[in-house]
Amino acid sequence: GYRGIGFTDHLEFDPADEGFGFLDYDAYSRDIDAAREKYRERLSIYKGVEISFQREFSEEPMKFLRGKEFDFLIGAVHFVGRCPFHHGDRYFKGKSSEEAFRAYFDEVLRTVESGVFDVLGHLDHLKRYSIPHYGSYSSEPCAMQIERILRSIAESGMALEINASGFRQKFNAPFPEPGIIREFARVGGRHITLGSDSHALAQFGQGMEESANLAREAGLRETVYFTSRRRHSTPLG
Repeated sequence: GYRGIGFTDHLEFDPADEGFGFLDYDAYSRDIDAAREKYRERLSIYKGVEISFQREFSEEPMKFLRGKEFDFLIGAVHFVGRCPFHHGDRYFKGKSSEEAFRAYFDEVLRTVESGVFDVLGHLDHLKRYSIPHYGSYSSEPCAMQIERILRSIAESGMALEINASGFRQKFNAPFPEPGIIREFARVGGRHITLGSDSHALAQFGQGMEESANLAREAGLRETVYFTSRRRHSTPLG
């Protein structure tokens, strides 16, 4: 029942990341082109990339992107201070929950303000790794930081991704949480993308209906997609 699909392989610039050096742009492009040809009568296929943004490598994305064609770019934060927060307790060791999240949201704001990206990916997903360490999570201590991020997204014309992968985890909610989606609408945000963030075929499309319902409840009325970095809107159906 889908009319289109966007692929967003990861692009990492930190040698400490397991995905460093993995993305082969030429091979990726050939595979996308072959799929477009095969399914051209049935499906629109968009070539995207999810780029890890780190201040230590802030110049690298633009260098990589020169002369390359993508439909859309997702900016996401996976490292803070050269430290990957998906590696157990390493990032959280010696930090209070508020300290850990403030540093994370600072890096998210830099991602938005870099001006490189079309979409901000999985805002607040640090909680996926923090809850096993701290036992709980509240966005309240960082509410002003989050509002600044959301206003910056809205003012720049970027899109906020509603990432449904949280529905297949213990949160039963997307990244970002519903309260942040409502806040995005309150501060004037309009552009969202919906993504299942599937890493396996069985995960494709999971949580999309639930994410769309939350967006509608927040007062959002359309979702966006991109072709050659140009944004297009479609009713949130």
